[in-house]
Amino acid sequence: MDEVLLRDRLETWRRAGIISDEQSERILSLEAAPVPTPGTGHRRARLAEVVGYVGAAFALGAVGLLIVEFWPQLLLWARITLALLLSIVALLAGAVVHALSAGSRDHGGGRGPDDGGAALRRLAGVLWVAAIAGGAWTTGVIAAAVLADPQRWGVTLVAGVALVLAGVLLAVGRHVLVQLATLIALGSFTAGTLVAIAPLEPGALAFGTMLVGGGTTWALAGAGGWLGPRRSAEITGSIVALIGMQVLTATDWPTAALVGAVLLAGGLVALSLPSGRLHLLYVGAVGLFVATPRLVVGLFADTFGAPATLLASGVLLILMAVGLGRVRQAQGDHDVHAD
Repeated sequence: MDEVLLRDRLETWRRAGIISDEQSERILSLEAAPVPTPGTGHRRARLAEVVGYVGAAFALGAVGLLIVEFWPQLLLWARITLALLLSIVALLAGAVVHALSAGSRDHGGGRGPDDGGAALRRLAGVLWVAAIAGGAWTTGVIAAAVLADPQRWGVTLVAGVALVLAGVLLAVGRHVLVQLATLIALGSFTAGTLVAIAPLEPGALAFGTMLVGGGTTWALAGAGGWLGPRRSAEITGSIVALIGMQVLTATDWPTAALVGAVLLAGGLVALSLPSGRLHLLYVGAVGLFVATPRLVVGLFADTFGAPATLLASGVLLILMAVGLGRVRQAQGDHDVHAD
């Protein structure tokens, strides 16, 4: 837009009280700034990401062939050395790429197409997840050789090492993939420990309670900014909690579990409205679509289960549409006030 025309319009909006003097100056400054275009640094970062993925695929293929062909013939020290070496290479490569991504972000101001940090951060996350898997692999090889009962305590030991490694890398890089690996390691460690120490085999009640409590805690910790990217932590934690509610339906109290699932999913939808978090609305809506028809059928199957289920599904669709509108409006209001 022509600068003179832009100034005239901003002056008209300012006199009408639509924008303030400060907002007018900010708009002028933003429009006057040069529009960034993809540069050499951005292209090199994308190329490095693609090359890194191709190299990782080749490495995984080589490791797979090695395991299939030669793994039974390798001595214990050779197996440990191979697994440990691959883990260290992935860890150091991820550290180098992470440092490069931080430097690219700082050099480019952390925004715009010239910032190749996003591509490098994705590659660093993949490499560090490979390092976590390699650490778990190395621990598994050692555990199988030294533990008297590897089937009982092996999962706990392997998941514990992976959890420590993932937690450290998550604190350093705060990558989404590393965050997900941390959640999986935490769940595996908790489940493995529960199975190892329980006198009897844990049932649906134990695992469902673990998933609900763990998922809720994970989502709350993510909302507090303690687990890296907030949105992904809230999504994964909420999904785990909802899955836990479904697991609890296999207990002696399926109706109570379904009621809890509906309340949890409805709470996510309600929370998304004032906060403008669309991801919570989507997760909560899916949870409602899964749990509500099951609850209606369980309560009214002998009377009018099918019509009630259709009615409940229709109401949920209407509520979701209203929720989407409210969240969009909340986001728009937030953006206006932020300006």
